[in-house]
Amino acid sequence: MRIFSEFVAETDERKLRAREDERARVQANLADAGVRIVIASAKGGVGKSVIAVNLAGVLALRGKKVAIVDADLNSPSVIGMLGMKQPRGLPMVEGIEPAAGPHGLRVVSSDLLPSAEPPPISFLDGDGSDAPVRSASRGPVEMKQSDALFQMLVQTRLGVLDFVIVDVAPGIEDLCAVSHLVAPDGIVMVSHSSGQAVKATHHAVRLTRRINAPVIGLIENMAGFNCDGCRSVRPLMPEGNIAGVASELELPVIGRLPFDPRLAEASDRGKLFVHEFADTPLAKSLTEIAATVERLVASRRKEAATEPQPSP
Repeated sequence: MRIFSEFVAETDERKLRAREDERARVQANLADAGVRIVIASAKGGVGKSVIAVNLAGVLALRGKKVAIVDADLNSPSVIGMLGMKQPRGLPMVEGIEPAAGPHGLRVVSSDLLPSAEPPPISFLDGDGSDAPVRSASRGPVEMKQSDALFQMLVQTRLGVLDFVIVDVAPGIEDLCAVSHLVAPDGIVMVSHSSGQAVKATHHAVRLTRRINAPVIGLIENMAGFNCDGCRSVRPLMPEGNIAGVASELELPVIGRLPFDPRLAEASDRGKLFVHEFADTPLAKSLTEIAATVERLVASRRKEAATEPQPSP
Protein backbone atom coordinates (compact mmCIF):
# COMPACT_ATOMS: atom_id res chain seq x y z
CA MET A 1 0.00 0.00 0.00
CA ARG A 2 1.34 3.42 -0.91
CA ILE A 3 1.57 5.79 2.05
CA PHE A 4 1.94 9.55 1.60
CA SER A 5 4.83 10.27 3.95
CA GLU A 6 4.17 14.01 4.06
CA PHE A 7 1.04 13.30 6.08
CA VAL A 8 1.69 9.90 7.66
CA ALA A 9 5.34 9.37 8.51
CA GLU A 10 7.05 12.74 8.67
CA THR A 11 10.48 12.15 10.19
CA ASP A 12 11.94 15.63 10.10
CA GLU A 13 11.60 16.81 13.71
CA ARG A 14 11.62 20.49 12.81
CA LYS A 15 8.87 20.06 10.25
CA LEU A 16 6.90 17.89 12.67
CA ARG A 17 7.04 20.59 15.35
CA ALA A 18 5.95 23.19 12.79
CA ARG A 19 2.99 21.05 11.73
CA GLU A 20 1.89 20.53 15.32
CA ASP A 21 2.17 24.26 15.98
CA GLU A 22 -0.01 24.96 12.94
CA ARG A 23 -2.54 22.39 14.13
CA ALA A 24 -2.65 23.92 17.61
CA ARG A 25 -3.24 27.40 16.21
CA VAL A 26 -6.05 26.20 13.95
CA GLN A 27 -7.62 24.28 16.84
CA ALA A 28 -7.54 27.41 18.99
CA ASN A 29 -9.27 29.35 16.22
CA LEU A 30 -11.91 26.62 15.88
CA ALA A 31 -12.53 26.32 19.62
CA ASP A 32 -16.10 27.68 19.38
CA ALA A 33 -16.86 26.22 15.96
CA GLY A 34 -19.03 23.33 17.12
CA VAL A 35 -19.20 20.03 15.24
CA ARG A 36 -16.71 19.72 12.37
CA ILE A 37 -17.76 17.60 9.39
CA VAL A 38 -15.51 17.00 6.38
CA ILE A 39 -17.19 16.04 3.09
CA ALA A 40 -14.63 14.25 0.91
CA SER A 41 -14.27 12.09 -2.17
CA ALA A 42 -11.52 9.95 -3.63
CA LYS A 43 -12.30 11.15 -7.16
CA GLY A 44 -13.70 14.31 -8.69
CA GLY A 45 -17.01 14.45 -10.50
CA VAL A 46 -19.05 12.53 -7.94
CA GLY A 47 -21.09 15.53 -6.75
CA LYS A 48 -19.29 16.07 -3.46
CA SER A 49 -19.42 19.88 -3.38
CA VAL A 50 -23.11 20.22 -4.21
CA ILE A 51 -23.88 17.63 -1.53
CA ALA A 52 -21.75 19.54 1.00
CA VAL A 53 -23.53 22.80 0.17
CA ASN A 54 -26.98 21.28 0.49
CA LEU A 55 -26.17 19.44 3.72
CA ALA A 56 -25.00 22.75 5.17
CA GLY A 57 -28.22 24.27 3.85
CA VAL A 58 -30.36 21.60 5.56
CA LEU A 59 -28.74 22.39 8.91
CA ALA A 60 -29.10 26.15 8.39
CA LEU A 61 -32.76 25.79 7.45
CA ARG A 62 -33.25 23.92 10.73
CA GLY A 63 -32.04 27.00 12.59
CA LYS A 64 -28.46 25.86 13.23
CA LYS A 65 -25.51 28.26 13.05
CA VAL A 66 -23.46 26.84 10.20
CA ALA A 67 -20.30 27.75 8.34
CA ILE A 68 -19.14 26.03 5.18
CA VAL A 69 -15.43 26.07 4.39
CA ASP A 70 -14.49 25.65 0.73
CA ALA A 71 -11.09 24.01 1.11
CA ASP A 72 -10.77 23.20 -2.60
CA LEU A 73 -8.26 25.99 -3.13
CA ASN A 74 -7.78 25.75 -6.88
CA SER A 75 -11.42 25.11 -7.82
CA PRO A 76 -13.62 26.87 -5.26
CA SER A 77 -17.29 26.45 -6.10
CA VAL A 78 -19.28 27.06 -2.92
CA ILE A 79 -19.77 30.80 -3.43
CA GLY A 80 -21.17 30.23 -6.92
CA MET A 81 -23.45 27.40 -5.76
CA LEU A 82 -24.92 29.70 -3.13
CA GLY A 83 -25.49 32.55 -5.60
CA MET A 84 -23.14 34.92 -3.78
CA LYS A 85 -21.18 37.68 -5.41
CA GLN A 86 -17.51 36.80 -5.40
CA PRO A 87 -15.94 39.04 -2.73
CA ARG A 88 -12.66 40.83 -3.13
CA GLY A 89 -9.68 39.41 -1.25
CA LEU A 90 -9.55 40.87 2.23
CA PRO A 91 -6.39 41.91 4.14
CA MET A 92 -5.30 39.28 6.64
CA VAL A 93 -3.75 41.54 9.25
CA GLU A 94 -6.36 40.86 11.95
CA GLY A 95 -8.29 38.04 10.33
CA ILE A 96 -10.82 37.23 7.63
CA GLU A 97 -14.51 37.79 8.18
CA PRO A 98 -16.59 34.98 6.59
CA ALA A 99 -18.93 36.02 3.82
CA ALA A 100 -22.65 36.08 4.60
CA GLY A 101 -24.52 33.47 2.57
CA PRO A 102 -28.21 32.65 2.19
CA HIS A 103 -30.25 31.30 5.11
CA GLY A 104 -27.65 32.51 7.60
CA LEU A 105 -24.77 30.41 6.24
CA ARG A 106 -21.27 31.75 6.86
CA VAL A 107 -18.92 31.02 3.99
CA VAL A 108 -15.13 30.67 4.00
CA SER A 109 -13.39 30.30 0.65
CA SER A 110 -10.00 30.76 -0.96
CA ASP A 111 -11.73 33.62 -2.79
CA LEU A 112 -11.37 35.50 0.51
CA LEU A 113 -7.60 35.17 0.57
CA PRO A 114 -5.70 38.35 -0.32
CA SER A 115 -4.76 38.89 -3.93
CA ALA A 116 -3.92 41.75 -6.21
CA GLU A 117 -6.13 42.43 -9.22
CA PRO A 118 -4.38 41.40 -11.37
CA PRO A 119 -2.69 38.98 -10.71
CA PRO A 120 -4.62 36.24 -8.84
CA ILE A 121 -3.16 33.70 -6.45
CA SER A 122 -2.55 30.15 -7.64
CA PHE A 123 -2.03 27.37 -5.14
CA LEU A 124 0.74 24.93 -5.87
CA ASP A 125 2.61 22.13 -4.14
CA GLY A 126 5.74 24.15 -3.46
CA ASP A 127 9.26 23.31 -2.40
CA GLY A 128 8.86 24.35 1.24
CA SER A 129 9.09 28.09 0.83
CA ASP A 130 6.59 29.91 3.02
CA ALA A 131 6.48 33.13 1.06
CA PRO A 132 4.19 33.74 -1.91
CA VAL A 133 6.21 34.02 -5.12
CA ARG A 134 5.24 36.10 -8.14
CA SER A 135 6.12 33.82 -11.03
CA ALA A 136 6.01 36.51 -13.73
CA SER A 137 5.26 40.18 -14.10
CA ARG A 138 1.64 39.49 -15.03
CA GLY A 139 1.43 35.89 -13.86
CA PRO A 140 -0.17 34.52 -10.72
CA VAL A 141 1.24 34.78 -7.24
CA GLU A 142 2.13 31.22 -6.30
CA MET A 143 1.49 30.03 -2.76
CA LYS A 144 2.09 26.57 -1.35
CA GLN A 145 -1.28 24.85 -0.87
CA SER A 146 -0.65 23.76 2.71
CA ASP A 147 0.42 27.28 3.68
CA ALA A 148 -2.64 28.82 2.06
CA LEU A 149 -4.95 26.33 3.74
CA PHE A 150 -3.38 27.00 7.13
CA GLN A 151 -3.63 30.75 6.57
CA MET A 152 -7.30 30.47 5.70
CA LEU A 153 -8.18 28.27 8.68
CA VAL A 154 -6.17 30.12 11.30
CA GLN A 155 -7.10 33.67 10.33
CA THR A 156 -10.80 33.32 9.64
CA ARG A 157 -12.98 34.55 12.49
CA LEU A 158 -15.69 31.90 12.51
CA GLY A 159 -17.17 32.76 15.89
CA VAL A 160 -19.63 30.57 17.81
CA LEU A 161 -21.23 27.93 15.56
CA ASP A 162 -23.17 24.68 15.76
CA PHE A 163 -21.56 23.13 12.68
CA VAL A 164 -18.63 23.64 10.35
CA ILE A 165 -18.90 21.79 7.03
CA VAL A 166 -15.58 21.49 5.19
CA ASP A 167 -15.69 20.75 1.46
CA VAL A 168 -12.24 19.35 0.71
CA ALA A 169 -10.71 18.89 -2.73
CA PRO A 170 -10.92 15.38 -4.21
CA GLY A 171 -8.10 12.99 -3.41
CA ILE A 172 -6.30 11.62 -0.40
CA GLU A 173 -3.55 14.27 -0.05
CA ASP A 174 -5.89 17.17 0.56
CA LEU A 175 -8.10 15.09 2.83
CA CYS A 176 -5.12 14.16 5.01
CA ALA A 177 -3.93 17.78 5.19
CA VAL A 178 -7.38 19.07 6.15
CA SER A 179 -7.92 16.28 8.67
CA HIS A 180 -4.63 17.09 10.38
CA LEU A 181 -5.46 20.78 10.75
CA VAL A 182 -9.20 20.62 11.43
CA ALA A 183 -9.39 17.45 13.58
CA PRO A 184 -12.90 16.66 12.27
CA ASP A 185 -15.57 14.96 14.34
CA GLY A 186 -16.50 12.97 11.26
CA ILE A 187 -15.56 12.48 7.61
CA VAL A 188 -18.20 11.52 5.06
CA MET A 189 -16.95 9.99 1.81
CA VAL A 190 -19.01 10.60 -1.35
CA SER A 191 -18.88 8.28 -4.35
CA HIS A 192 -21.08 7.20 -7.21
CA SER A 193 -21.60 3.58 -8.14
CA SER A 194 -19.06 3.18 -10.96
CA GLY A 195 -16.50 0.49 -10.27
CA GLN A 196 -13.48 2.81 -10.42
CA ALA A 197 -15.02 5.37 -8.07
CA VAL A 198 -15.93 2.68 -5.54
CA LYS A 199 -12.44 1.16 -5.75
CA ALA A 200 -10.84 4.57 -5.16
CA THR A 201 -13.15 5.22 -2.20
CA HIS A 202 -12.20 1.89 -0.63
CA HIS A 203 -8.51 2.74 -1.01
CA ALA A 204 -8.98 6.26 0.40
CA VAL A 205 -10.77 5.03 3.52
CA ARG A 206 -8.01 2.50 4.22
CA LEU A 207 -5.39 5.25 3.92
CA THR A 208 -7.25 7.69 6.16
CA ARG A 209 -7.44 5.03 8.85
CA ARG A 210 -3.66 4.94 8.91
CA ILE A 211 -3.73 8.49 10.26
CA ASN A 212 -6.75 7.85 12.52
CA ALA A 213 -9.01 10.15 10.49
CA PRO A 214 -12.61 9.42 11.55
CA VAL A 215 -14.54 8.31 8.45
CA ILE A 216 -18.11 7.77 9.72
CA GLY A 217 -19.89 6.65 6.57
CA LEU A 218 -20.37 6.65 2.81
CA ILE A 219 -22.84 8.43 0.55
CA GLU A 220 -23.73 6.89 -2.79
CA ASN A 221 -24.60 9.70 -5.17
CA MET A 222 -26.42 9.26 -8.49
CA ALA A 223 -27.65 5.87 -7.29
CA GLY A 224 -30.40 5.92 -9.91
CA PHE A 225 -32.49 8.23 -12.05
CA ASN A 226 -35.62 9.56 -10.34
CA CYS A 227 -38.38 9.15 -12.94
CA ASP A 228 -41.34 11.30 -11.95
CA GLY A 229 -43.51 10.06 -14.81
CA CYS A 230 -43.07 6.35 -14.08
CA ARG A 231 -42.83 6.83 -10.30
CA SER A 232 -39.66 4.77 -9.97
CA VAL A 233 -35.89 5.04 -9.65
CA ARG A 234 -34.03 3.53 -12.57
CA PRO A 235 -30.34 2.56 -12.65
CA LEU A 236 -28.07 5.30 -13.98
CA MET A 237 -24.68 3.57 -14.23
CA PRO A 238 -23.16 0.12 -13.66
CA GLU A 239 -23.41 -1.20 -10.12
CA GLY A 240 -20.17 -0.62 -8.22
CA ASN A 241 -21.12 -2.41 -5.00
CA ILE A 242 -20.77 0.44 -2.54
CA ALA A 243 -22.78 -1.59 -0.02
CA GLY A 244 -20.22 -4.41 -0.25
CA VAL A 245 -17.30 -2.03 0.27
CA ALA A 246 -19.08 -0.37 3.19
CA SER A 247 -19.67 -3.76 4.77
CA GLU A 248 -16.03 -4.75 4.32
CA LEU A 249 -14.91 -1.47 5.90
CA GLU A 250 -17.54 -1.78 8.65
CA LEU A 251 -19.06 1.58 7.71
CA PRO A 252 -22.70 2.51 7.16
CA VAL A 253 -24.05 3.72 3.83
CA ILE A 254 -25.49 6.98 5.17
CA GLY A 255 -27.64 7.56 2.11
CA ARG A 256 -28.27 6.66 -1.53
CA LEU A 257 -29.14 9.74 -3.56
CA PRO A 258 -31.10 9.49 -6.82
CA PHE A 259 -29.98 11.58 -9.77
CA ASP A 260 -32.15 14.64 -10.30
CA PRO A 261 -31.11 17.08 -13.06
CA ARG A 262 -32.72 19.91 -11.10
CA LEU A 263 -29.89 19.64 -8.57
CA ALA A 264 -27.32 20.82 -11.11
CA GLU A 265 -29.74 23.40 -12.50
CA ALA A 266 -30.42 24.87 -9.06
CA SER A 267 -26.70 24.88 -8.27
CA ASP A 268 -25.92 26.76 -11.50
CA ARG A 269 -28.51 29.37 -10.53
CA GLY A 270 -26.97 29.69 -7.06
CA LYS A 271 -29.98 28.24 -5.24
CA LEU A 272 -30.19 25.57 -2.56
CA PHE A 273 -31.91 22.51 -3.98
CA VAL A 274 -33.18 21.47 -0.52
CA HIS A 275 -34.96 24.83 -0.25
CA GLU A 276 -36.41 25.15 -3.75
CA PHE A 277 -37.38 21.47 -4.18
CA ALA A 278 -37.98 20.45 -0.59
CA ASP A 279 -40.68 17.89 -1.45
CA THR A 280 -38.58 15.85 -3.91
CA PRO A 281 -37.14 12.41 -3.03
CA LEU A 282 -33.61 13.82 -3.39
CA ALA A 283 -34.22 16.72 -1.00
CA LYS A 284 -35.82 14.39 1.53
CA SER A 285 -32.84 12.03 1.27
CA LEU A 286 -30.41 14.91 1.84
CA THR A 287 -32.41 15.95 4.91
CA GLU A 288 -32.27 12.40 6.26
CA ILE A 289 -28.53 12.24 5.61
CA ALA A 290 -27.95 15.44 7.60
CA ALA A 291 -29.89 13.98 10.55
CA THR A 292 -27.96 10.69 10.29
CA VAL A 293 -24.59 12.46 10.22
CA GLU A 294 -25.60 14.45 13.29
CA ARG A 295 -26.53 11.23 15.13
CA LEU A 296 -23.34 9.42 14.11
CA VAL A 297 -21.15 12.29 15.29
CA ALA A 298 -23.03 12.57 18.60
CA SER A 299 -22.59 8.82 19.14
CA ARG A 300 -18.89 8.99 18.30
CA ARG A 301 -18.38 11.91 20.71
CA LYS A 302 -20.21 10.02 23.46
CA GLU A 303 -18.04 6.94 22.95
CA ALA A 304 -14.88 9.07 23.00
CA ALA A 305 -15.95 10.71 26.26
CA THR A 306 -16.39 7.34 27.98
CA GLU A 307 -13.11 5.81 26.79
CA PRO A 308 -10.41 5.58 29.50
CA GLN A 309 -7.73 8.20 29.07
CA PRO A 310 -4.08 7.05 28.83
CA SER A 311 -1.94 7.53 31.90
CA PRO A 312 0.41 10.54 31.78
